[in-house]
This record gives sequence, structure tokens and C-alpha cells, in this order.
Amino acid sequence: MNLQRTMLGVAVVAAAVALTGCGAESGPSGSVPTSPSSSAASTAPSSAQAAPATSGPSATSPEPAAAEEVVIRIREFQYELPDSVVPGAMVTVINEDAAPHTVTAESNGDFDAVAAGGETVTFTAPEEPGEYPIICTYHPQMSATLVVR
Repeated sequence: MNLQRTMLGVAVVAAAVALTGCGAESGPSGSVPTSPSSSAASTAPSSAQAAPATSGPSATSPEPAAAEEVVIRIREFQYELPDSVVPGAMVTVINEDAAPHTVTAESNGDFDAVAAGGETVTFTAPEEPGEYPIICTYHPQMSATLVVR
């Protein structure tokens, strides 16, 4: 009988601890964070928090242009390209047509992105600045020039 009471007491204490722990992680609305490390990260000291703030261009400079979103949109059998892209930029190709299309460098095989109808794909822009004539290998009448600067 004493063993059963002891086990019951341990179970009650464990349940209370578990419930208290869940309540501590919930936000103001009572929701539980999506990341288990989110509460630990906010309370644990980090070396980034301990480091003094720096001033100068590096402290406030925007991210490099390569991190900007570069999109080539294909619609009604035509390319819609940005004026230029930075070398090595990640380029997203959005094919809004039902037909498949490619964004293919006409020479040197620098890039060849194939997008089925309605599909989105990515490729990396060439590292070398210049003008890169492109075509759709399925529809050679589709052409444009990708400018890398």
C-alpha cells in the first residue's frame, strides 16, 4: 500500500513539473513556440550579445547584392528579366505558362534551367560579368539577354 502511495505521489509531482514547464514556454497567448530552442536561445548568454557594438560601414551595410531575390518570369512565351544581376546570384525562374520552357545560355553552356509548365526552378548566374544571350530550347523564337554586372 505504501509503495502504491509513493508511486502515486511521484507521478503527481512529475505531472506538476511537466505542466509547469509547459506553461513557462508558452507565449502571452498561451501558444507553445514552434522551436524548442527558442526559449533557451532567449535566456542563454551568447558571445554575440556580449560583444560590443561596432560603428562604421560594416555595422550598418546592407547584405551583398547576391543575397537579393533575382527572378526571371516566363509568361505568354516571353522572358521578363531584371535589368541586371550580380555575378553568382541565385536566380529563380518562374514559368507561368502551361508549356515547358528553358533559360539556356546560347553559348559556353554557362547555365541551362528547365522549368515544366507552372514550375519554379533556380540556377546560379555566371561569375563573370557580361551579357549572356539566352533562348528557350523548346521555343527558339524566345530569346533575351541576361546581363551580369
